[in-house]
Amino acid sequence: MIKLFGLLDFITGITLIFMYFNLLKVVGAILAIYLIIKGLLFIKNIVSMIDIICGIFILFASLGYFYYLDWVVVVWMIQKGIFSVL
Repeated sequence: MIKLFGLLDFITGITLIFMYFNLLKVVGAILAIYLIIKGLLFIKNIVSMIDIICGIFILFASLGYFYYLDWVVVVWMIQKGIFSVL
């Protein structure tokens, strides 16, 4: 199960890169909702709280509001996905 979450986190980070170029915005919104729900399920963990914040940033990016802080979200999601799969 952890490897599945890690793979989805990695895909979310890659999707956010595509969203910077106005691609895959609907997929990004779906993955943002997934992140928020996953964060709410495991709310007692600090990493889950960061997931909720990342999901909110990704939702804004799917609406066209891409901030510089979204690059931090990209790095966070990709590294989290890689370390979860290893």
